[in-house]
Amino acid sequence: MKLIDPFNLPENHQLIHESESLGASDEDFKIIMSHTTIYLQQLTKPLFGKSDIPNYDVYQIELTISACHWVAKTIEHKFWKNDSQGGLPKGIYTFKETVDDERLALYREMNAGAKNQKGFRLTNFSRPSRTYKDESYQDFFITDLQLIEGGLLDILKRI
Repeated sequence: MKLIDPFNLPENHQLIHESESLGASDEDFKIIMSHTTIYLQQLTKPLFGKSDIPNYDVYQIELTISACHWVAKTIEHKFWKNDSQGGLPKGIYTFKETVDDERLALYREMNAGAKNQKGFRLTNFSRPSRTYKDESYQDFFITDLQLIEGGLLDILKRI
């Protein structure tokens, strides 16, 4: 996985959204798009050590473009509907599926990146972690506030 610097984008990459990261204090949220890939990022001031890019630590997940539609559809139809409406059965808080040959999972979280912030952990098992060499997956937290009030759910549908 290659870190994308949102302040110095590579050729053929475009910043398509930026906002405050709702539900997490002092973080910025960004979406970057290339021809085939979407990068979701959260930027925060570094807590210790060397920063990922000047003045920021970057949390990033890579997805195929069609995986964005999968994320939005899965949240709306599997997690936010009850089982009689086609949602997941009661007590099930995980959904995994392969999209564009990439193994993805969504997990319902009660502390999504910040204490008491409901949301989701999105995992891509087909792309290695940039931060931890021994992890063969990428994780990213999305709060319900970011999805609804921040408009992320609608953005993912439009990509």
